[in-house]
Amino acid sequence: MKTSQLYLAGLAVSAIDGLNAVGVRPPYVRTDDFVTGGVLDSKGRHWIVKCPLNSTAATSLEAEAAIAPLLLEELRKGELPFDIVRPAGFASVSSGGRAIVYPEPFGTPTDFEAITLGEAREVGRALASIHMLGYDAIDHAGLPHYSAEEFRVRQLAELHDADQAATIPNLLRRRWEEALENTDLWQFEPVVLHGDVDSENFLWSGGTISAVLGFGSAHIGDPAVDIAPLLSLPEQTFDTVIESYENTRGEDIDGNTHTRAILLSELSVAKWLFYGIRTENDEVQREARNMLTDLAADVEADPNLQSGPSWDVNPS
Repeated sequence: MKTSQLYLAGLAVSAIDGLNAVGVRPPYVRTDDFVTGGVLDSKGRHWIVKCPLNSTAATSLEAEAAIAPLLLEELRKGELPFDIVRPAGFASVSSGGRAIVYPEPFGTPTDFEAITLGEAREVGRALASIHMLGYDAIDHAGLPHYSAEEFRVRQLAELHDADQAATIPNLLRRRWEEALENTDLWQFEPVVLHGDVDSENFLWSGGTISAVLGFGSAHIGDPAVDIAPLLSLPEQTFDTVIESYENTRGEDIDGNTHTRAILLSELSVAKWLFYGIRTENDEVQREARNMLTDLAADVEADPNLQSGPSWDVNPS
């Protein structure tokens, strides 16, 4: 399908009555799932058009649109310390689903790997504020709500699906299955999750988080889901995020949550491989297989890692 900036501008005109587009502007970003571009109208307003490129992306975008007004209510009540996407209109696209058009949020993304310790505290506070939301925002939007046991069983089923599609190294499969079948590890209180914690979804201004985007994967489930993507941060940065998170929520992240975060981070590689197979993306498959090979080698080199993820990622 056409995904040029001019095409996106046309979608903006179609989505919003009376909008007179006079130009295109950054950002213009294309991924496997979305193409996103900026549009300038005759009144000097800046708009973002986000267009799905496949059915999975279209579903995610509809979820983000569904939860947006509910998050806005939480923002107005002072429960969220950052802005969110505010959908202004929609336009059907040839790939299926709808593009979403919204006023350009204030701020710019910053790679998590480069944030200061002060900014790390911001990330911790932002995640905690999401996890402290009531269930209503998710439930009213019709998004998934998993109990601890439902989430555990889901991860086990997804592992088996991935293993059937592409053989997972036996060492890793045994390690992951043992952790997933250890029900003591999966005792947690479900929380509202962002679901896609990534640098590109957090906008910054003056050292503070001005907006959080990408709520299309939001659901109720394991808090480890939102912690897992941060495990690659430098140790001091990660520790600062966790300390700020714990101070904001008023409760500690226990060792089991850290362990599940490690497990989910590792399982994401198998899921990435499964995605590459489903989409027939050879590059993704090669990348994922190489990552699995490297991980298996790391586990084989350390017998203490072979019986399931249990090492401390946040040593005192």
